[in-house]
This record gives sequence, C-alpha cells and structure tokens, in this order.
Amino acid sequence: MKTTEPAMIRRGIYESLSAVANAFASPARLKVIQILAQSPRSVEELAQETGESVANVSQHLQKLSKARVTSCERSGVKRIYRVINPKVLQIWENFQDLSHELDPALDLQEGLLTNPSLHALEPAAEIMREVRAGKAVLIDAREEKESAATPVSGALPISLTQLRKAKNLKELGLTRSKPIFVLCRGRYCSIASNAVLALRTWGCDVYRLRESPFQLNRIASGVRARTS
Repeated sequence: MKTTEPAMIRRGIYESLSAVANAFASPARLKVIQILAQSPRSVEELAQETGESVANVSQHLQKLSKARVTSCERSGVKRIYRVINPKVLQIWENFQDLSHELDPALDLQEGLLTNPSLHALEPAAEIMREVRAGKAVLIDAREEKESAATPVSGALPISLTQLRKAKNLKELGLTRSKPIFVLCRGRYCSIASNAVLALRTWGCDVYRLRESPFQLNRIASGVRARTS
C-alpha cells in the first residue's frame, strides 16, 4: 500500500493541473479571458463580444469559475465575471508568446489583423521611458469602460470612437510635436491600428503597440523602479 500512495497522490496532482490547463483549452474560453482582462463583464456582454450564445458563454464561464480562473459576483439580477488573479493574465500572455514560438504562422495571422507597418519599432520599455519623461504620448484607444477598469500608466484614454468623431487634434488635446503610441487590448486587437490610421490623416508621427495593458503596466513598473 505504501508503494502505491505516492503514485496515487501524483495522479491526483496531475488531474488537478489538467483541470486548470483545460480551462484554457477552448477558443471561446480564450476569447472570454482576453475580454475579461480588459474589464469585468456580464454573461450577456460576453456573449455579444464573443459572438457566442448566452447559453454557450454560461457553460464556458462555469468551467472557468470551477478552475478558479474567473470569479463571479452579483450586481442586481446580473452576474458579473472578472479575472482577479494577475497570474492568470501572465499565463495568458506567456501562452501567446509560446504559441508564436511554436507556430510561426501565428505571426502572419497577427499581421493580417494589425498591419505590421503600423507597429512601433522601439522596444516597449524604451517607449514607456519616453512617455514617463514626457518625450512621447501614449494613447489608450479602448472604450472608456475598459480604459477606466484597467488603466495603463501614463496613457491618455482617447477611444477610437472619440478619435473618429473629433474634427481636429486640438479637440483631443493632442499636437504633432511629439511621437504618439497607441495601445489597445493586445497583439490580436485591431483597435490601435485603426486609431493609428486615423491619427496619420492629421499628419501625426504615430505607431501602435503590440503589448497588452497588463504587459505595459508591468513594463511601466520596471521603468519607475529603475528611474526612481
């Protein structure tokens, strides 16, 4: 009996680990995680964002909640879901990085979504240093609900909707005197690319970032630590 106990324990460990890994093993659940990384959402909002039915989203949320990847709280008659453990977001970012290393075709697919010619050439850490020093402007082009829920250090919240409605740069509080960098949800999000194209029509020197708000805040924290 003693010789089998360690094997049984290990089996239980691997089953538990597999249950957590399984939470990420669905395109629909990955989309849910990506959206919840921006701001909390109801089931109905997630269904609208992902294009899935409310019933399907509910089933996916049950699996995510069971694995403790997401948490849930009531707001009136609605259930609001969120990701509260930053390690979940770190795993999601690391998973994307690993997937791109293992499957180079993902780089091509990302390029089709975001247009590589619009990407910033400087490393994100250098850009965040320039923003902190007042030498560059960082714009968060996500909608207000997301930029307010997960603000990025040093970023001006100017949504793509605001950009498209504005008649000129002055209306947005912007000038052409500094380079502008635009962020959105991350590498698979085209919001920043569309914002870059809109700003370039006004003659701005502007590029998009691939990094997510979560990544940029981690980078900004490192920049502050080195410059303080």
